[in-house]
Amino acid sequence: MARSKIEVKGFEARHYDGLMNLITLGYYPRFIKSAVSFMDLSKKSHILDIGCGTGRNARLIADHLGGDSRVTGIDIGADMLVGFSLKQGKDPRLSVLKVDIRKPFPFPDASFDGAFMSFVLHGMEHDDRIHVLKEVQRILKPGGKFYLLDYRPLDLKSSSLFTRLVFRLECDLASEFLTHNWEDVLSRYGFGEFDEKVFFGKKVRILKSTRLMYTE
Repeated sequence: MARSKIEVKGFEARHYDGLMNLITLGYYPRFIKSAVSFMDLSKKSHILDIGCGTGRNARLIADHLGGDSRVTGIDIGADMLVGFSLKQGKDPRLSVLKVDIRKPFPFPDASFDGAFMSFVLHGMEHDDRIHVLKEVQRILKPGGKFYLLDYRPLDLKSSSLFTRLVFRLECDLASEFLTHNWEDVLSRYGFGEFDEKVFFGKKVRILKSTRLMYTE
């Protein structure tokens, strides 16, 4: 199994939404919708969807926030970007760019009200994760929200056989991701005021944090 899995491509990318539905026995759409409902931004917010994939989440975010909200998606995968463009259609609230998130984001400082990242951070090398957090802190307005949807820290050795099997199928970095206290990590890079909503027996969560006004 590959150590890192930042780019989804080929068959998996072209059929990503259907595969997620299949793997979760049809629960995935309800799960994502419930996670998005945790977002508490205004109806005029501009959101960055980091590693946006097929655009399903971006559309849910725009629909949930309503009003004049906008969602800009960034992803490295060509197949994912095609899927996003199809979902985008003529919806003026949605836009997408091809971006390698391991490099500086192509946006000015303090240009977004919120950022959303779903099941991407765990598949990155730790130095790249820190780079992403620094970039999120940079592009968020003071008081902006970062919503991280990913695995919740847990001890794999004491977990069920099923959970251990799931992580054997994941990229190598996913197990290492579980060992970090992400509230502590985020607090070192200018975030605070944490809250979470948990799923799948508390193994997955959406973690909300706030870009603090002043950082050291």
